[in-house]
Amino acid sequence: MYSPEDHDKPFIAMMHDFVESHRERAATTESFKAIVEKHMSKMMDLEGNGHLDWFFDEWVYGMQVPLYHFEYQLSPEVGGKVKLHMTIAQSDVDEHFAMLVPVFADFGSGMVRIGQVGIAGNSTRTVDTLLPSQPKKVALNAYKDVLER
Repeated sequence: MYSPEDHDKPFIAMMHDFVESHRERAATTESFKAIVEKHMSKMMDLEGNGHLDWFFDEWVYGMQVPLYHFEYQLSPEVGGKVKLHMTIAQSDVDEHFAMLVPVFADFGSGMVRIGQVGIAGNSTRTVDTLLPSQPKKVALNAYKDVLER
């Protein structure tokens, strides 16, 4: 888990790089994409090829807006930990649409991002993860990081 400030640092560094590299020349969508790919994390590499084509195809060049359905169950585990069992359905998109959907939990001091789930096309993913303690609530895309219906 990390704080929102930690979450913003890579984005801010990427934007500084973009501004610096285009100080004397015009920016294009492709030059922006090149800078973003230079700064992308392993978690963003959904296709495992070092490119963000999946993201730009959906959110820059495409017009689809997915619909998400989220269900979860919590069950106690050894040592006070809690198993989170999630089911996430993505619909109203074509088979090429892929997204990393953020998952949040509230452990008593507001929602914190606990991870993300990659999902492609009109499909359903089931994911289990271990949490450090019992959350008050778990939510998908709590701060609307991803555009959805």
